[in-house]
Amino acid sequence: MKNKNIFIVMLLSTFILTVTSCKSNLDLSPVSSYNAASFYKTQSDFQLAANGLYSELQNLYFYSDYPNCIESRGDNVNTQTQYDAGLFCQFLDNATTTSLAEMWQYCFQLIDRSNAILAKIDAGTFTTEAYRSYYKGEAYFMRGFAYFYLGQMCGGVPLLNKQVSASDILSIKRSTQNETFAFAASDFTQAISLLPPVWPTSAELGKATKYAAEGILARMDLFQKKYSDAKPLLADIISSGNYVMATNYSDCFVDKFDNSPEQIFQIQYTSGNVGQGDKLPVIWAPQPIKSAMFPQGGSSQFLHVSNDLYNSYTAGDIRRNFNIQNGYTNMSGVVDNVTKFYIKYAHGTIPSTIDDYAVNLPVLRYTDVKLMYAEILNEEGYSAGGDAFTILNTVRNRAGLTTALTSVDLPDQTSFRNAIFNERRWEFAGEFLRWWDIVRSGNAMTIMNNYLQLPENGTSLYKMLATQTIFAIPQYELQINPNTNIIWQNPGY
Repeated sequence: MKNKNIFIVMLLSTFILTVTSCKSNLDLSPVSSYNAASFYKTQSDFQLAANGLYSELQNLYFYSDYPNCIESRGDNVNTQTQYDAGLFCQFLDNATTTSLAEMWQYCFQLIDRSNAILAKIDAGTFTTEAYRSYYKGEAYFMRGFAYFYLGQMCGGVPLLNKQVSASDILSIKRSTQNETFAFAASDFTQAISLLPPVWPTSAELGKATKYAAEGILARMDLFQKKYSDAKPLLADIISSGNYVMATNYSDCFVDKFDNSPEQIFQIQYTSGNVGQGDKLPVIWAPQPIKSAMFPQGGSSQFLHVSNDLYNSYTAGDIRRNFNIQNGYTNMSGVVDNVTKFYIKYAHGTIPSTIDDYAVNLPVLRYTDVKLMYAEILNEEGYSAGGDAFTILNTVRNRAGLTTALTSVDLPDQTSFRNAIFNERRWEFAGEFLRWWDIVRSGNAMTIMNNYLQLPENGTSLYKMLATQTIFAIPQYELQINPNTNIIWQNPGY
């Protein structure tokens, strides 16, 4: 069951950090005199500051529209989708797209808050030294997390290992994508050495652990095809005994099972009209819908899930109808038999207000760890009937596909690689991973331009360019700093 104590602390820490932080173009100006003189001194100060990092992570996942826009990029969502998410789906996003700028801003706010903790924590007064390490580990984890996301989205970005002033940032040259990932990897490595495998009290349930840092670092390694680096990280999570795949697929996405052993790291939410509710379940439903699952209707921002995804599921796969609803009845009683949309996070407790769901959003699940590990085993060398097959068939069996795949079905490394790629699409639909899997496959241009040719996308209205595996640098950043030797736009934008 959901533990709400951390959310009360998050509310307090959000207030404090709102008071004590100033904003510049990257939210990087020095903290106020109150912050420097009166805060970041005691263990309780750092507890509040560290918990505030999770509030900033919530902001990235909602106020920047990250889930909508990243899920829309790729072949899970079709081009009927509107607003900024539609631009991402249509490959029409650019340097002036509002959501892109907000993703950038929230990532750098997370970096700035992490740097504020790291700058002061060694001089702080702690009654329990273990917590000095834990809170420092959280700061490294969150800074690495932000730089990993920025590296994926925009390529190389300015790297800040301390708080700097708005004027100083103008002289910090943009790094390469590889340098950005290396910086994030160093932060994750520090976090792994500092974070606990399990937090000491139930009130701390949902905080980042050593295994969360290992898993996200492994994901970044796979994005760069660094299989030998990722393998021991994933193996350590698997051998820890702390995690297990949920018995039922549905148990991964219902608030009753939040923070279960399936979940390695989640964005935490709680209902109760305390400002910590999850809005995504209802945002992904059509605005005029009338149903028991959505008694107050949906949102005009909903994503049009693609026929291509819906029809790709194998007959008998229970994940399709759990993840996606095909058609609905509107408030006027009119039946729509065509529109498809995600209901993945709406199966649990229905809140009293439209945007106050309790369900957490997954960032890293144990099933993902297992499938990444199977992928690495295959990349190391195909083995007919080996451990990689066992993992793949375990995931499929939970989905209701009881006929095991064998070397007859997947006779070589390429066919197994493709099977993992497809399995990830079906398993993680609606979990903001598909686009990054497409990019790291090396086949993004072929996959996306074939997909964009389908009738559901208007046939030839849209296309992907080779430069669009990354997004633009927000235009306002270039306007603030016109020195193209320091920061410059990505090709094609």
